[in-house]
Amino acid sequence: MDRCPEPGYARDIMRIRTGTIERLRDALLESGRRGSAVLSSAYETLARAGLLTEEEKAALQRVDPVAETMFLMMAADGTLADTERDAVRGAIRGLTGDVLHSGTIDVMLQTYAGRLAVQGRETRLREIAQELSSQPSEAESAFALAAAVALADDQVADEENHLIDELARWFGFSEAEANALLERLSRDPD
Repeated sequence: MDRCPEPGYARDIMRIRTGTIERLRDALLESGRRGSAVLSSAYETLARAGLLTEEEKAALQRVDPVAETMFLMMAADGTLADTERDAVRGAIRGLTGDVLHSGTIDVMLQTYAGRLAVQGRETRLREIAQELSSQPSEAESAFALAAAVALADDQVADEENHLIDELARWFGFSEAEANALLERLSRDPD
């Protein structure tokens, strides 16, 4: 998937602050703020060396594009807030059933920061979109989780709004599909 339609097509349709996204954000923050079952710098050391268990490798590979999408949202405004880091950590824990420890997740975030610094956001978005092109439900999840990360610090910066627009385009959502997805996210069951 090498598409990013004309900029601005979805500029006015993105409504991130919804009851659903706020609840998702709160759940991610709660999960991300709790410590790993075992606190050890060994997990960082092992992750840096690529010495993960087969289960950890499989989990990392499965969530990598979604996790990097959340990281790109976290970095969009140039500030890596602790609350955003907690939300990303909570999402990764949830997506992997707590298989990946905090140290491993920290190494993942450092890897994403390095990729962003060297390759730039557009290249990273292109690669993520290509990876998710055959998995529409994963692209939708990445989109929703990125919105929750944008709201993690209780304010959505212009750069974060712009990235939500870009994500919709890169993931190949038409304007109607983006509207439908956001409508589903904005429904408040309370």
